[in-house]
Amino acid sequence: MVRTQLQIDDDTYEVLRNTAHKQKKSMSAVVRKILRESLVETPKQGEQTQETDLKKIHSWIGMGTSGVTDLSVRHDDYLAEDSQ
Repeated sequence: MVRTQLQIDDDTYEVLRNTAHKQKKSMSAVVRKILRESLVETPKQGEQTQETDLKKIHSWIGMGTSGVTDLSVRHDDYLAEDSQ
């Protein structure tokens, strides 16, 4: 394990201290858990997982709906209608 020092604002410190107290853990243990959980999604520098890439690239999918159920089959027809 590597020892490090962090500077945090007073409000964050109080939230961390209270969280550690409620969980009956050290503040260091709580910080390690939070960092581990938040960094799991982030690959190491220079590494990208295919799943992470796809989530970033296609994050817009499913944000809206047109109500058209055959769009993937008739997309050319719909595009031709819009251009007329």
